[in-house]
Amino acid sequence: MPKTDELSVIKGQFLASLNHEIRTPLSGILGMTDLLLETSLDGDQKEYVEAARQCAENLLEILNGALEFSALSANHVRVEETEFSLRETLDGILAEFSARAEGKGLKLIRNFDRTLPDAAIGDAVRLRQLLVHLLANAIKFTNQGEVELAAFAGRSSNQDMSLTLVVRDTGIGIAPDQIRTIFEGFQRLRSGPVSDHSGLGLGLAVSQKLAALLNGSITVQSELGRGSTFFIDIPLRLPAEPAAKPEAESKRVRGRILVVDDNAVAQTIASHALRRHVYHVECAGDGLAALEAASHSKFDLILLDLQMPGLDGFQTAEQIRKLPNYTETPIVAVTANCSADYRERCFQSGMQGFLAKPVRTADLVETVDSYFTAQ
Repeated sequence: MPKTDELSVIKGQFLASLNHEIRTPLSGILGMTDLLLETSLDGDQKEYVEAARQCAENLLEILNGALEFSALSANHVRVEETEFSLRETLDGILAEFSARAEGKGLKLIRNFDRTLPDAAIGDAVRLRQLLVHLLANAIKFTNQGEVELAAFAGRSSNQDMSLTLVVRDTGIGIAPDQIRTIFEGFQRLRSGPVSDHSGLGLGLAVSQKLAALLNGSITVQSELGRGSTFFIDIPLRLPAEPAAKPEAESKRVRGRILVVDDNAVAQTIASHALRRHVYHVECAGDGLAALEAASHSKFDLILLDLQMPGLDGFQTAEQIRKLPNYTETPIVAVTANCSADYRERCFQSGMQGFLAKPVRTADLVETVDSYFTAQ
């Protein structure tokens, strides 16, 4: 075996061992800080604990990247193709990053072409990993402006399709002399503030290896100080068309849902995920619009964001409870604040459920399903 290959194997074994030994105590740190945040802390104490938890999350992200890189380098990762919801998968990834982008004051843009199919056959897990690295990288190196995920589909035959993904940011950009090596392992950008240089520089290397594993490709265009655009092409297959259902069955709706959120991306993600599970969904952008909708239609469940302009979620829930036919309607709070006090305020305002942002689409659907199963 050539010496370079031996070194690569040794490095991969070391990284895998390091991940295994550190992950368990790190999980304990994350769990304990979560518990500590649920206790009564003053402002300074809460700030210190949240900072500690963020550091632990950053370390976990580094470890995950190192483990993925070592596994991919050693050819220990296999492609497992299944039928999956393409739009729901992409929406779920955006939902995971909405809070992170909002925390930096960035606009997270969703741009999915109308030709994008709902379902596809491929490795959704590896596709998700690839995009998570690219979006994390885009947000990390963007201090103002926006990050966009665009998706387009092209047909090469009746069953084969080409998925094109574009991740664009208005960040610090990449220097011309780094473009050729940016997808190599342990490469870190030299431009921008020092605080942006954390990590092992493996995210883009992992993305490139994942794209190759999926028989796809990834390229980049960048201008220093103006941002970067990554282009990913992945071959997928389309599932066979299902047999047509009787008209009465195809139109049967499980329940009517009102989604109340001032964030258009959040509305799109929730409505798309729930409609795929045969729910009728309407959206309202603020508390007053929600009251107007509820006054003219009867909804079976309301998903209510708490932080909105004008009437906040607590006030909106209290007003909805005063409307005819809404004394018992389930209202589920959706919020990034997970404190015990916040939960108590939700229940006092007439809400029965609680979902913490970022909400995975699977968790959203499972929560909504639970209310209709109970009926």
